[in-house]
Amino acid sequence: MKLSRRDFLKLGGATLIAVAGGSVFRAVDQGMFSVGQSVAYELWTNWRDANSPTERIVAAGILASNPHNSQPWLFRITDASIDLFAVPERQIGVIDPFRREMYIGLGCAVENMRLAAEAEGFKANIRLMPDPRTESHAANISLASASPATSPLYEAIPQRHTNRAAYDTTRAVAEEIFSGIDSLVTESAVRLFWFKDESALAQFGQIAITAAEALIADEQQSLDSHAWWRQDWDQVQESADGITLDAQGLGSFISGMAKFLPDLSRQSNDESFFKNVRDIMVPTAAAFGILAVPDGMNNTQRLQCGQVWQRIHLWGTTQGLAMQPLNQMTERADREVQLGIEPVFGKSIADLIGDDQWQAIMPFRLGYPTAEALLSPRRGLEKVIA
Repeated sequence: MKLSRRDFLKLGGATLIAVAGGSVFRAVDQGMFSVGQSVAYELWTNWRDANSPTERIVAAGILASNPHNSQPWLFRITDASIDLFAVPERQIGVIDPFRREMYIGLGCAVENMRLAAEAEGFKANIRLMPDPRTESHAANISLASASPATSPLYEAIPQRHTNRAAYDTTRAVAEEIFSGIDSLVTESAVRLFWFKDESALAQFGQIAITAAEALIADEQQSLDSHAWWRQDWDQVQESADGITLDAQGLGSFISGMAKFLPDLSRQSNDESFFKNVRDIMVPTAAAFGILAVPDGMNNTQRLQCGQVWQRIHLWGTTQGLAMQPLNQMTERADREVQLGIEPVFGKSIADLIGDDQWQAIMPFRLGYPTAEALLSPRRGLEKVIA
């Protein structure tokens, strides 16, 4: 829900007095009345307006889910092909030390581009990790003429957003919804594990909460996560990436009031994040899921997992569902491997999965929303096409 000027005035005279002497101007400068507007958000509405089909396909890719809204991609295009490259400089540090989330995000972009290619009248021939000599070369998509095919998932691309708010605890998710999601997992190297009953929800939730607490206690993980925080409105417009107040699911009142105040410290952000995981994200989820692959270090399998996650999230959007990655447990497991310390979370996740043939790489939650998920900024075509 957006906060209008009328809503702002309804906050009352006391609030207006409290913020007098410059704070109101700060709120305006911080985009209080410009939620989801300005150049940093334009692509969500004009993504189909680019001059060429390949540019329009790339625009769809830019709107894909990705870690910390880091948008770790670069595209090279011709009239008949698109090459997708990872950008190592956009790795989110030791939050993602082995680039697991980076390649999942790139897979999400591949899936959006596949759908857009079909809508543009092409058959997309996708090769993942096409050049073994170049780890950054994530995908090659060659385009062959075909009849246009516009699917509901394609139409959902600009409507899909990560929803970090509370989910509706009074509304259960029907079994046919879970079956519908299961049917979307068509890649043999990807398996979906569900956690739906009371015991499974509690087990998953406890690991997720403990992992969030461990993550903010790790100084370097905290620093690397905070590096992507974008509270300053001018910074949002300049970078068009990162984590913003508006996308945190805090509600229009809290988000609006936060824009009056000085930028939050890293420690305050960490505390707020942990509280939200413990008090909102975990307890209001209708179910949790984990996408797993045989080899969690295999970039092709990570890319395939990203394609599945994007497909699931798009389909969920068509069904009115809210979804959110909950990567803290896998981020801590990766960090344990990086540091060579006891694999506390690695063991916990393995126990959660209960099948040593599969490695968890993408945990998430779902349910029905109680609030609208707002837009996150996106870099335009001119910044991502080489």
